[in-house]
Amino acid sequence: MIQLLKWLAVVALVATLILSMIFGDALSLRLYVAMFFGIAILGWLASFFYARKAFFQVIYLVELSFFFLWELTKASLAVAFEVVRPDHNMKPGIIAVPLDTQSDLQITIFSSLVTLTPGTLSLDVSADKSHLFVHAMYIEKGDSSILAKELKDGFERRVIRILN
Repeated sequence: MIQLLKWLAVVALVATLILSMIFGDALSLRLYVAMFFGIAILGWLASFFYARKAFFQVIYLVELSFFFLWELTKASLAVAFEVVRPDHNMKPGIIAVPLDTQSDLQITIFSSLVTLTPGTLSLDVSADKSHLFVHAMYIEKGDSSILAKELKDGFERRVIRILN
């Protein structure tokens, strides 16, 4: 997938630079950016025929990006609300999330997404790479399995789908 994306970026960049040399300052920067993304999208759509896995990995990557932004917004609002309230609803704790990931890259990306989300922090990975230890500000009803299930069904599932 990475080779395909590099190829698409190079083709789009070369085409945009050639057009900018031909037309000089006659075209605006907006048009150059639009051409770059247009060529990249056309190449991505063409990949449907010769590299289907890469085609769908791009879709899954976009889905993960939107999911992360949604989770980031929800968590940021929850933490901000917690800061301005006079009383606290925090129920912090450390949980062990069982991992289904198979590679170090998957574990790294999953733990980074967990750490980037406010209210959670990846602490460590077990020696046998079967569990990720996470500190969380909110453990609902003191049941760590609920949060572990949310993390597995949210971030981990999407990371595995992209990198398999």
